[in-house]
Amino acid sequence: MDGRTKVGRSAALLAVGLMAFGPSIVKMSDLPEMTFVFWRLLFGALGYAVVLVATRKHFGWLELRRSMLGGLIFGVNLVFFMASMRRTSAANAVVIGALQPVILMGVAGRLFGERPPRSLYGWSLVSIGGVALAMYASQGGGVATRSGDLLALVTMLLFSLYYVVSKRARSELDSVPYQLGLTIVAVLTILPAALIVGHPISPPVGSDWWPVVLMAVIPGTGHLLTNFAHAHVSLPVMGLIGLLFTAIAPLYAWWLVGEELGGLQAVGMAVVVAALAVVVTRPLAPVAT
Repeated sequence: MDGRTKVGRSAALLAVGLMAFGPSIVKMSDLPEMTFVFWRLLFGALGYAVVLVATRKHFGWLELRRSMLGGLIFGVNLVFFMASMRRTSAANAVVIGALQPVILMGVAGRLFGERPPRSLYGWSLVSIGGVALAMYASQGGGVATRSGDLLALVTMLLFSLYYVVSKRARSELDSVPYQLGLTIVAVLTILPAALIVGHPISPPVGSDWWPVVLMAVIPGTGHLLTNFAHAHVSLPVMGLIGLLFTAIAPLYAWWLVGEELGGLQAVGMAVVVAALAVVVTRPLAPVAT
C-alpha cells in the first residue's frame, strides 16, 4: 500500500467519524428539516470559502461549472433523504443505504478500471449483514411504508451516483474548490425545495444557531475529507468504509443524547468494525490518479 493510499484511507476513516456526529446534532435542533439543511449548507459554504482563501486555491466559473453536477445530485439526495425518513423506519433506511457498496462495486470496474479482489465481495456481505443486525436490533421505531422504502432506495442510488460523479470531478479539481462549488449548487437546489414544503428560510435565532454551526463544521469537514479521499481510494473501498457510519453514529447518540444500545445491536456493530478493519488494513491495488 503506497503513501497516497494510506493517507486517502485515513482521510476516509476520519471523514466517517466526523459525519457520524450528524444524526446526534440534528436531534439537538428544533428547526424544520429543510431550514436546518439550508443554513447548514450555507454556513458550510462560508467555511469552505475560508479554507479556500487560507490554502490559496483558485475558484472561478470553471470550478463552479465542474462542481455543478455533484452539487445538484447532493442537493436532490438530501431532499429524498428527508422525504424517506418521514415515510419509512430508520432501520429500513439504513439497511437499504448499506447496499451502496454493492452498487459501487458494480460500476467501479467499468467506469474507473477498479476491480477489487474477490475477497472484498465476501467482506462486503459480512459488513452488510452486521449493519442489518445492528439496525433491526436497535431500539429505534418508525413506520415503514413501501413508498418510504422506495424513497430510501432512490436516496441510496443518488448517493452512489454522487460518489461516482465526485470521483470523476476530483480528476479535474482539487477537493477544496470542488467542495465549495458543489455546496453552493446544493444550497440553490435546497432553496426551492424548502419553499415548496413551506419551511422558512429566515436565519436561525439565538440557540438555534449552534447545532447549525456544529453540523457545518464537524460533518462538513467530513464531507471535505471524503472528496479528498476519492482521489486516492477505490470506489468499492470508499463504499465499505462508509458502512462504519452505522457502527459509530449509535455510539455518539448514546454518548451525546442518551440513546440506549442493545446487546445484539452491539454485536452487529462489532461485526461491521471487524470486517472493515480487515478491508482497510489489507494492501489492495493502488488507485490511479
